[in-house]
Amino acid sequence: MSINRIIIFGTIASIMVLSLETVSSARQAGTKLQDQKLSEKVTQSTTIDPTTKAEVAKFIALSIAKLNSVDPSDVRSGREMLVSSMTTQQVNPAFRPLFAAMILPDLKKIISSPSAFNATNALEVVKSLQCPDSIVLLADQTVMKNQPNASLRLVAAGGLATLRTSIDLTSGQADGVLKTISSSAAKEADWMVAAYDIQALCTFSTSPKVPKASQAFARTAFVATLGSIVLQIRKGTVKPEMIRAVNRSLAIYMRDQVPLASQADVASVMKALEQTLKEIKSLPVPSEPDSLVEAYAQVNKTVGTIQKTFLGGKGSASGGATGKPATPPSPPAKK
Repeated sequence: MSINRIIIFGTIASIMVLSLETVSSARQAGTKLQDQKLSEKVTQSTTIDPTTKAEVAKFIALSIAKLNSVDPSDVRSGREMLVSSMTTQQVNPAFRPLFAAMILPDLKKIISSPSAFNATNALEVVKSLQCPDSIVLLADQTVMKNQPNASLRLVAAGGLATLRTSIDLTSGQADGVLKTISSSAAKEADWMVAAYDIQALCTFSTSPKVPKASQAFARTAFVATLGSIVLQIRKGTVKPEMIRAVNRSLAIYMRDQVPLASQADVASVMKALEQTLKEIKSLPVPSEPDSLVEAYAQVNKTVGTIQKTFLGGKGSASGGATGKPATPPSPPAKK
């Protein structure tokens, strides 16, 4: 056999070995990836039998260990293990509270740990659980006394404001959460957190699985909270920047809730807001900085549009010919 043929056969053999190794590695990677989340068979269960409980407990232990790690990549991996299990496949609503009962005690410990990074990732997991107990925990984390870190309060409030799915809540559960959120918003020092607290109230006001009486309570809380914040701005007990939360809340309500609510409910909210809207337009406008002056101009524009559209023109409308509310500003990203 010529030396050339020997080289050719040797090269082919090497390529075949490499290919087989690649296929084997891919299979192992696929298996490893599959191990990174609970199987859909488990998440579609309505009960957790002893065998399944052992499997779930092992999965939780692994993910919690990662969430507790000092290595950011491990922390993110632990978060994705849990979030993907709850959001990227079918999950039976009955399974969610069972799983939450098993994992929430560990998540609470991480949330109260000194590491804001680990706590943030744990809160992201709580957001994905989507059950009454996780909602209660998120609401508790919007309270400054419970959570002094504004960035973490923002994560919690954002989770309540943008629920992925409607959650069945009893009147007692919903009202308890709403009381916590509205109280938190009225006492909040960070305008972005307050804005998301109030957006959460709006979300509950039209969530189809929230009892009707609690939807009405959410609307009342929305009006009362806005009124409280405006009064505090006038008294100077909160920073003038809090007007941004007021503007965003009004614009979000107009954009997201008005199309979903009944005409009667919208009319009731607007009537209840009438005095607060007048108060907003009578607030003294700071002379600087320019961004804050613009914020006051924006809120007056939004208020004018609401007054013109829903309150028979009671107040000057400065929303332009379209009659549309001002676009709700997006809070800048937390650094």
